[in-house]
Amino acid sequence: MPPVSIRFLDGDSDAGTLRQLYDTVIAASFPPAEREPFEKLRRVLAADELRGAVAVTPDGEPVGALFLEWFADIRAALLCYFAVRPDRRGQGIGRRLVAVAGPRWRAELEPHVVLAEAGDPRFSDADYGDGGARLRLYEGFGARRLPIPYLMPELMPGAGRLPGLLLLVIEAAEAVSPAPDRIRGAIVGDFLVRYFARMEGGAVREGDSALRPLLAECRETDHLPLVALTRG
Repeated sequence: MPPVSIRFLDGDSDAGTLRQLYDTVIAASFPPAEREPFEKLRRVLAADELRGAVAVTPDGEPVGALFLEWFADIRAALLCYFAVRPDRRGQGIGRRLVAVAGPRWRAELEPHVVLAEAGDPRFSDADYGDGGARLRLYEGFGARRLPIPYLMPELMPGAGRLPGLLLLVIEAAEAVSPAPDRIRGAIVGDFLVRYFARMEGGAVREGDSALRPLLAECRETDHLPLVALTRG
């Protein structure tokens, strides 16, 4: 297999690359409920709310991706669309994406916390890749999970929210995570409010029965526990 290089997407000027990436990598790696429509993804990339790193072959064909959703006011980031084209998996492309993109985004943004979503391997759809392998990769980077009943906001109109996922903390500054086994509940709650509002196109409602228990858990104590990904 030819080697790959890592390049960073530059808004609308890379719309063609993003289109090819969406069709051949993202659509093959995430079920419809776990991916935004292409046009929405293109808009947020152009608005600088999203950053994208792409693994490309020597002829410019995208074979892997790692995106970062950025919430500047609380200095929180969400890693998303971390995927490799099915025929190129197991070749170290995911690790290379992290090795190149991670230091650049860390230096540019100085996030207080970097989070990620991951499918619970017990419920993952095998048709869209190995959820356990993706989780093991995150674990290798030192990720921990929040033992809270997480659900993903609605990304595709009419798809509904997606329960049964894990919310991970990839890394966090001491200001929000004074010890490896805990993180300030307020930063998690602030992230959730902004993330759901951005994805679903409106402020979170006080009467949101699905999200309210999750936010309440973030606000009940000063710190939420962080546990190993392999712990039950």
